[in-house]
Amino acid sequence: MVDRERNKVVYAEAGKDFVDALFSFLTFPLGTITRLPAKQSNIEAVTIGSLSSLYRSVANLDEQYLWTHACKEMLLKPRNSMEAYCQNMKLNIDDTEPMKYFLCQNRSCYSSSRSDFLSTFRNQNCSCGRVMDRVVIPDSGLIQENGYVKETATFIICDDLYVMPNVIGTSVRLLQDLYVMPNVIIC
Repeated sequence: MVDRERNKVVYAEAGKDFVDALFSFLTFPLGTITRLPAKQSNIEAVTIGSLSSLYRSVANLDEQYLWTHACKEMLLKPRNSMEAYCQNMKLNIDDTEPMKYFLCQNRSCYSSSRSDFLSTFRNQNCSCGRVMDRVVIPDSGLIQENGYVKETATFIICDDLYVMPNVIGTSVRLLQDLYVMPNVIIC
């Protein structure tokens, strides 16, 4: 719905695919939020305040000042903890490689009860001193949800990205709140 008098979008109705994409933005780590707009902008680099400066400083930092190359990769291309939810959506703008797991080549490390033998980044150092570079494929039983909201749900999205269920009365209340229909009373 558009308020032509004010030349403003009042609200839009949206289904699952759009709301899933919108909600997925909340799962992005700060490194991804900073990297993607700068990379995807076709006019000029988009900056996000001091986050962009912080990101560039890590990108330009010589690796001799970091523990490992994996540390730089963790900061510049952090993993999305909700990757399983995002990867099957119609719109997934996160360009981070799919999650892989790496073990130390030393079998005694992962056969013990220690918890530091697994990494989501290749070439991270194991506590035994070796590099974790043995790829492990996770169990296929991992939850692979199809987004965040139910397939049949519909929503109303305001111009400030406030999302609410599209149920009877919501539209009228929203219009009243925005003074588009000040004389209508909801019973």
